[in-house]
Amino acid sequence: MSPGCGGIAALMVVLFHARLLLFPQWMESIAGHTQLIENGYLWVDLFFILSGLVLAHVYGEAFSGTPRTLGYGRFLWLRLTRVYPLYFVTLVLLVGWELYKARHGVGFYADPLFKMWEWEGMPPFGSPFTPADALPSAFLLLQVVTDHGLTWNFAAWSLSVEWISYLLFPLLIPLAVTRSRWSHLAPLLALTVLAFIVHSRGTLDVTSGALAVGRGVSEFVLGLWLLPRVKAAQGLPMMQQDLPLLIAFVLPFALMQFIMTPQLTLLLISSYVLLIWIAASQGDRRSPLLRLLDNRFTNWLGDLSYSIYLLHALVLLTGCELVHYLAPGLTDWWYAQTPPLLGMVATLLMLAVLIGLSSLSYNLLERPLQRRLRRWGKARQPALEQAG
Repeated sequence: MSPGCGGIAALMVVLFHARLLLFPQWMESIAGHTQLIENGYLWVDLFFILSGLVLAHVYGEAFSGTPRTLGYGRFLWLRLTRVYPLYFVTLVLLVGWELYKARHGVGFYADPLFKMWEWEGMPPFGSPFTPADALPSAFLLLQVVTDHGLTWNFAAWSLSVEWISYLLFPLLIPLAVTRSRWSHLAPLLALTVLAFIVHSRGTLDVTSGALAVGRGVSEFVLGLWLLPRVKAAQGLPMMQQDLPLLIAFVLPFALMQFIMTPQLTLLLISSYVLLIWIAASQGDRRSPLLRLLDNRFTNWLGDLSYSIYLLHALVLLTGCELVHYLAPGLTDWWYAQTPPLLGMVATLLMLAVLIGLSSLSYNLLERPLQRRLRRWGKARQPALEQAG
């Protein structure tokens, strides 16, 4: 399927957080017309399902074949080189900013919403986003299991869950490469876990603790389970038509117009499964809809999705602090503005800056660091294979 889906999902998560940090003065007004941005946290769940499918496709046969052609240690190294280098860079930048604030006596800057929560002026390494005691777990990608999910790079709680899914990959991969009767239970068990979360918490927006792990791993399992179904569906004539793809693409956006109930949340997750199943089943065909969804721009945006996702925390949170530090009058003026057009222009400007930085990050950091680490790791492959 087109990587553009990942790019769209990443931008929707950005808008979800921007409503708190960039345009809180319009948050209630927007929510009165549509819940699309308020429900933006649920796009992370699409990432979990998509990740399971992609990893099953890339590593499934190599990891589960006899003899196995990919060891556990090698697999973890490949995944670590993909997700950790850019994440590490963002952590270093965030710690560096806190050190600068500590040296110059700068407290935490809170926008009107956070100021209402009495976060204004909190000392460096002391705000809810930057506690010093959360740094060890953050560097180890274990923040989600230490009740520090939304600390430092607050978007990386999902990366912590992803890492746990990678650790469990040997136990889960049979779901993607077998068609046993037990594999048919996988979606039922996954949806049961998700149903327990939304009914016990009233929402799927859990970002720390066992429930957050259950949320992500369950959806990762759904992605693994999808792979044989995608392969089976690729020969179906119905899958090679625009109408099923159009319905599957529009459905999540339609469901997100409404306030999420537990039932609607589970329906939304099911719609993600449907979308990924149909999109991944597309053959080599051309149509106006496919040209709209799968083109050079959407593919480029999909390539940038990981950088967009990790960098938006810095652009929004640290960016607001930096602007206030350099020009405090500008932030006071901004949060007093109410014209909707001004909010739209500022949001588009923020997205343009974020995408520009993400393009630089992808080409200068993300891909080069990954290639360099993998070349280094290849020389150590025999030791890693033995560990596997």
